[in-house]
Amino acid sequence: MPRVRSMSMNYWFGAVDGIDLYEYVWGRGWRIYNRFGDLIDPGPSRTFVLLDAREDGITSGGFGVNMAGYPDQPTKTAFFQDYPASYHNRAGGLSFADGHSEIKRWLDPRTMPPIKKGGFLSFDPVASSNNKDILWMQERSTRKIQ
Repeated sequence: MPRVRSMSMNYWFGAVDGIDLYEYVWGRGWRIYNRFGDLIDPGPSRTFVLLDAREDGITSGGFGVNMAGYPDQPTKTAFFQDYPASYHNRAGGLSFADGHSEIKRWLDPRTMPPIKKGGFLSFDPVASSNNKDILWMQERSTRKIQ
């Protein structure tokens, strides 16, 4: 089927069908942003809302940043089905909660596996130890609840 969109929303915003998806997948303790006032850390200018999505990663409409290893165990970083798009010369666009947008050039080749035309990426976690791109996205996704 042809794609009807090319963007995905940060899954740390809101819940899916009343279930906190990340609590279900990765456990408790991470901030879920349900309203603008919840954006206290990392703050609206440092929290992405939408990003360019890969054609083989468009499923539910959300983009999941696996927070494993954040902030001090980068050897545990991994992708969990979602990879950012890199259609713009190894870069992708992101919009942030304060309204600004950025083009991010991805640095690690593991962030840009070959596109699976007509298929989907694996739903299984893919280890990507010390991936600077995952760390960059983690810094702009959510924080531990204090």
